[in-house]
Formats: sequence, structure tokens, C-alpha cells
Amino acid sequence: MPKRGLIVAFVLSAALAAGIWGLSLPLAGSREPWDAAGPYYLIALAATGALSGAIVPKHLGAHYAGAVIGQAAYELAFLKLGALFVLGLGFLAVYTLVFLAAVALAASFRAPAEEQRGPGAP
Repeated sequence: MPKRGLIVAFVLSAALAAGIWGLSLPLAGSREPWDAAGPYYLIALAATGALSGAIVPKHLGAHYAGAVIGQAAYELAFLKLGALFVLGLGFLAVYTLVFLAAVALAASFRAPAEEQRGPGAP
């Protein structure tokens, strides 16, 4: 069962993080979220990270890897890549720490509730 949670955390984070890029143009007016005027990218990373951490409160590494890979996959699939793509991956990896912090914060709120119910409780 733990392996299933790991996969769910990875896939959920990848999908949510790719969605940040997909919604960047309609919501923030920029094809790349870090180029948007205002804090769109940071807020989107925090919000989707919190959602992901609330749904799957474990497997922080899978959340982080999923978020990085989801964003990179979106870039590869839908954006024109330039000479700075590799540098962009470095920035993406650093920015995704905001996503990871939000996952950890949301998970910390959910974990005590699960401990109070005990193992096997509905």
C-alpha cells in the first residue's frame, strides 16, 4: 500500500504543477509563469502544493519530484525551447521548493488528525 501512495503523490503533484504552466497564459498573461507580472507563480506553487499535501500527506520526495517533472514535461510538450532551457530547469527546481514547503505544511495539519483517529479508523 505505501507504494501506491508514493505513486499517487508523484502523479498528483506532476499534474497540479503542470497545470500551473497550462493556466499561466489565461490567468497571468504570460506563457511562462515566472515571467508573469505579480506573484502568480509563487501563489500557484503554494496553493497547488498545499492541495497536494492535503490529499497525500506523505512522500515529500515524490511530491517534489512529481512537481519538477510535471513542470518540465509541460515545457517540453508545449513550449518552444531555447538555449536557456537547462538554466530554466535549475530555476524550476529552486522555485519548486515553495511547492514542497506548502506540501509539508498541509501534511503537518493533516497528520495530527490521522494520529488521533488511530490505525484502521475510518
